[in-house]
Amino acid sequence: MARVTAKNASLYVHDNTGASQSVSGRFNNLTLTFSAEAPEVTSFGEGTRARLPDGLMDFELGGDCFYDAAAGNVDSIFFGLIAGSGTFFQFGPTGSTSASVKYSGCVALTEYAMAFGVADAGTATITLVARSGSLTRGTWA
Repeated sequence: MARVTAKNASLYVHDNTGASQSVSGRFNNLTLTFSAEAPEVTSFGEGTRARLPDGLMDFELGGDCFYDAAAGNVDSIFFGLIAGSGTFFQFGPTGSTSASVKYSGCVALTEYAMAFGVADAGTATITLVARSGSLTRGTWA
């Protein structure tokens, strides 16, 4: 079984102009969560739960990064997306080299928070949630 070292993860986000921007070098934590509903259809009197298959699928990508206000970096990209209609992301847990696993989808940025401490580097946190369509698993070309 292959083991993965997370040091090479990659994240590309389309900015508010539609250009694909790499923000990989600023992030130090990314979490991709996907789930599916299983609606309960248990009737009165039944002794065990019954659930329907093929419920609605959902996904969310969240992460922590170092704050960067330079043009074309974290602040300009995510600030430009917070009130937008949606964007596209590509996430590679093991990087973006050819044939590596890639997850992608259409998302909306629902959270962009910044934190600054006296003795710490400035950080930012984002949350991207499914906007339309589904999460796609493929490989980098």
